[in-house]
Amino acid sequence: MCTLWDGYAKQVYDYSMSNMSIMIICIIRFCSIKEWKGVYSISSGFNSTQILLNPTCSLVDEFKLCLPDDSLAITNKDSSQWSVASATSVRARFFVLNERLTIRDIVDSTLVGTFVTLGTIENIDTERGWQYLSCKYHNKKVMPTTNVDDDNRPLFYCNTCDKEHIDVIPRFKLIVHVKDDTGEANFLLFDGNAQVLVRRSAAELYDENLDEDLLPEAVSDLFGKRILFEVSVDADNIKGKSSHYVVRIATADRELIEEFAALPVKQVLMLQSSDDISSDSGGLSGTPLSKRKNQDEQQSSLEDQHSVNKKLFLKKVKGE
Repeated sequence: MCTLWDGYAKQVYDYSMSNMSIMIICIIRFCSIKEWKGVYSISSGFNSTQILLNPTCSLVDEFKLCLPDDSLAITNKDSSQWSVASATSVRARFFVLNERLTIRDIVDSTLVGTFVTLGTIENIDTERGWQYLSCKYHNKKVMPTTNVDDDNRPLFYCNTCDKEHIDVIPRFKLIVHVKDDTGEANFLLFDGNAQVLVRRSAAELYDENLDEDLLPEAVSDLFGKRILFEVSVDADNIKGKSSHYVVRIATADRELIEEFAALPVKQVLMLQSSDDISSDSGGLSGTPLSKRKNQDEQQSSLEDQHSVNKKLFLKKVKGE
């Protein structure tokens, strides 16, 4: 068991969400090692820990040679298994901790908070593209420049790095138009959540997609699918300054969707059990709130990525 804190957790999480299709080898240096009744665990320690992800070195090459050659792929688990913030289970977030609302209720909400809903993806607004180029190291959007490197490759400026470089990677930015029996709304899926639904990385699809005007088939396959969403309603939504709701987590798990759809709205919050909430410390303390203030407001640095044109249109997809 490995517990990572603060920036270390974000570093590993961001890298893993962007490289779900490949095996990730992690080297952790200067970590804290603990033993309890014969069981060992490690964690990051203060600011001394170093985490290297898929580094190029002889140690990694030797490690790869030791892996079994049995044709069984070693891959990342579904990102829904990641424990983020309170380490709350996915099921608990949809059935215990958050109030269930219809899409119409979300659009009409006058309270800042996080809510769960079930809807069908009708189409995708791709006017500003289904992906954006980001810094490989910081997950921040980069800006193209007119400069090139010694090999005539285009350079991009990263504000966080404060320099120009070629190390950029495509990441998802999907604005999906979602409907249920009560209404419709635009939900914004960033890279990690979009990748869970698409089951492919944006980098893979970007390399395969020869025509930028074509929506990749793996993305267009989302049309007509029922999805469970946990979304944030913030002050800009309430004031009408934002036309979309940011998705915190999404799942297409059939069993969860069928269970969620079968329950009357008023009964969703009554299903709390000891198995629904889990954390590294053995449980989540506190009483679930049906209405709670969203305490992780969206960073202002993401505003450019979040801004969309309210006009929806569906780009042509392959086969049309």
